[in-house]
Amino acid sequence: MLLAIRERIMGFLGWVILSLIFVAFAFWGVESYLQSSSATYAARVNDTEISAGQLDNAYQSLVNRLRERLGNDLDKAGFDEALLREQALKNLVSEELLIQAADEAGFSVPDAAIAAEINSIDAFKQDGVFSKEQYQRVLRNQGMSPGLFEWTLKRELIANQMKSGIAFTAAATSDDFSRIYRLEAQQRRFDHLLLPQSLVADRVAVNDEDIEAYYSSHPDAYMSREQVRIQYIELNAADMQLESIVDEGRIEALYEEQAERFVTPEERRARHILISTSDAGEQGVTDALARALVVAERLAGGEDFAAVAASESDDPASAETGGDLGFFGTGIMAPEFEKTVFAMQVGERSEPVQTEFGFHIIELLEIRPEKRMSLAEVREELVRELQADERADAFYEKADLMTNIAFEQPDTLDGVAEALAMKITESDWIGRDGGPGIGENNDVIAAIFTEDVLQNSNNSPVTEIGENHVIVLRVLEHQAASLKPLEDVREQVRQAVRATKTRTLLEEQGTAYISELASGNKTLTDIASEHGLALERNPMLSRVAASPDKAIVSKAFSLMLPREGVPAYGGFITPLGDYAIVALREVKDGSVDELPDEQLTLARRGLNRILGSGEVQMVLDEIEARASVHIPGDDEQ
Repeated sequence: MLLAIRERIMGFLGWVILSLIFVAFAFWGVESYLQSSSATYAARVNDTEISAGQLDNAYQSLVNRLRERLGNDLDKAGFDEALLREQALKNLVSEELLIQAADEAGFSVPDAAIAAEINSIDAFKQDGVFSKEQYQRVLRNQGMSPGLFEWTLKRELIANQMKSGIAFTAAATSDDFSRIYRLEAQQRRFDHLLLPQSLVADRVAVNDEDIEAYYSSHPDAYMSREQVRIQYIELNAADMQLESIVDEGRIEALYEEQAERFVTPEERRARHILISTSDAGEQGVTDALARALVVAERLAGGEDFAAVAASESDDPASAETGGDLGFFGTGIMAPEFEKTVFAMQVGERSEPVQTEFGFHIIELLEIRPEKRMSLAEVREELVRELQADERADAFYEKADLMTNIAFEQPDTLDGVAEALAMKITESDWIGRDGGPGIGENNDVIAAIFTEDVLQNSNNSPVTEIGENHVIVLRVLEHQAASLKPLEDVREQVRQAVRATKTRTLLEEQGTAYISELASGNKTLTDIASEHGLALERNPMLSRVAASPDKAIVSKAFSLMLPREGVPAYGGFITPLGDYAIVALREVKDGSVDELPDEQLTLARRGLNRILGSGEVQMVLDEIEARASVHIPGDDEQ
């Protein structure tokens, strides 16, 4: 939850589903939900119920995180809504079990820690400082009260405290670490040979029976694209026109309120000669002071400051410009240096001043006094800011109205369009992998292809697609995926059959060669020469070697250890369709004795983190085994 607030809230709804749940509470009250005779919960963990609303929110958060990581590849990965909802519910159950265990163990989070966590969230800040008004506004626009948010945050912090407490108890022994590192840092020397598809190409024949059989047994490969057309209303603060004219009094008030922002502090320009004491002992400091006093006497005798700085200063950057440091304000230079400069008059020269860098002889060249920009100079900037605030307020009001009406009238967008005086836009065809225009937005795709919107024909939740930019949509037309006629895809099927037969023949040939290699009847050199192929001989490589291909390296590290003088052989079809034969010749284990102390410490920490995660999961499994977890519907299957 906290992660969602940190990463997703840009200006409006981060938890879209929850907003609908809370609107429902506002109209009918919590009691109507609690008094229902049917099971309205998603799961019951011991005596605590996880609501359907919590599950909807967790599911949407999971989808959003996956889409941020995978983009359109999420659909290609084969995830469906049922699978993701099941994972979201599993996460909620695990979290509830942890919190209950933490309560029993006496874990708690003080109010001060919750306040500190809230103060650190950027979404609740204005000009870098926590704002109570911004905090309440963000939560209000999510349909949450501060009390509910703080209760949820407290639970999350307690769960994290519990997990940390378990994880920190995990520590690998020296023997465990040595054994694991020996395997992880292992190196292997192997040869490999790629048998190309062309090796068996002339033996591959495809007839009509093959095509028809393959088409019948692989219908999913030849389905038309599922797609929809939607209608939607888009609300973007950047496009909103303001009818009001910013009042002059507000401009003046903002100017006075933010007066410090328009003040350029006093700056001073000085030059110096540095006699360094870097890495000097007590005698070195004494010698540096003596040298600085000699330089000061030379300046007092009339020598040119710039010339002396060029020849004597140990600050090479400023020595090139006669010691000139340019203009600077407070908080830039070393404290002793700054104190001296800001106490001097123009033209005045200091005695040697000691800082952590050495002894400085300073001369003040110029003072640029503090300057406050006039109201006239910043008026346009203030007007833009006030207009932006007005636009944001208007946006939040309209977005809130959009949310309420879209929920109250779930089967039409007409009410939203009329109330907001906005037009309904229709899209082109959009698939699960996207489409033109609005279909390029992953959040829009996620909103469309949910059961409630696609199957139940309801309006989507109001969905954030940018900063102060939201959309509500509904499906206008739906074309389900259907099997394409064979004649339309015959050539595709032919190529698929050919590829399958080629793979089978090549795998048979490769397996036969491995048998001959293992029996000693052939060598890799014999096979390479027979077909005019290049045999690759690799040096000692780690399991994360960049070349050869990762799949070949992985195969080499999966083989049994070779016997003395006798390689271990293995083979597989590569992602490109060739057959790779790998001959493992030598194995060298890693040794912790080779690791520098710093890397050894980091490696131990990494292993302890992995073990800690495992400990947390083991504890969770044990808690769940003792708990009473009921999910409606499970006992009916």
